[in-house]
Amino acid sequence: MSLGRALPQRDVVAHAPFSDGEWVSRIRESDRDAFEAMVRHYSDRLCAFIYSNTRDAEVTRELVQDLFLWIWRHRHQWDVHSGLTTYLYRSARNRAVSHVRHERLQRRWREEQERNGAFATDGAEPPRSDEAIRVAELSHAIEDAIASLPQRCREVFILNREHHLTYREVAETLVISVKTVEVHMGRALSVLRLRLSDWIS
Repeated sequence: MSLGRALPQRDVVAHAPFSDGEWVSRIRESDRDAFEAMVRHYSDRLCAFIYSNTRDAEVTRELVQDLFLWIWRHRHQWDVHSGLTTYLYRSARNRAVSHVRHERLQRRWREEQERNGAFATDGAEPPRSDEAIRVAELSHAIEDAIASLPQRCREVFILNREHHLTYREVAETLVISVKTVEVHMGRALSVLRLRLSDWIS
C-alpha cells in the first residue's frame, strides 16, 4: 500500500464564492455578508491547521476568531499583498506561534516558582494510561506520526496534504522558498513511511 492511500484524505475544499480581490475590496467597504462568507469559508480550515501547534481546541478557536475580529476592526486599512489564502494561513500561524511561545514562558516561570517553593503542590497527576496507544487504530498511528514531525516539516505536510495548498502557496504562507518546501515534504514523507511501515507494508 502506498503512503498516499494509507493517509486519510480530507474532502476537497469548496470553491470560494469570491476572488481574493473581490473579497478584500468588499470587506474594506464594510460588506458584512462578504466578511461572514469569508469566516465560514476559512474558519474550520485555519482551526485545523493551527491546532497542530496549540493542541488545544478552545485556544485554537479563540485565535482564529481573534484574527477575523482584527480584520473586521481594521477593514478600512486592511491590505493583502499576497493571495488571501496564504495571508490568512500565515496570520493564523503567527498568532499560534506567539501563543505557544507565551505559554512556554509562563510554564517555565511556574516551574521555576515551584522549584523555589513559591507554590504548594498536592502531588503529581496520575500517569496517563498507555492503553489508548496500544489499541490505537490506523488513524491514531497516522496522527502520532504526523505529530512526531519537526514543526516546519509538519506544517508543510499539513498545508499541502490536508489543506490542499500548492507548494508555492505553502512557501508564501511560511515565508520560505518553494525548494525548501520540497525538501521538507521529502523529509516528512520519509519519516511517515518509516513510522507507518507496519501499516503500509
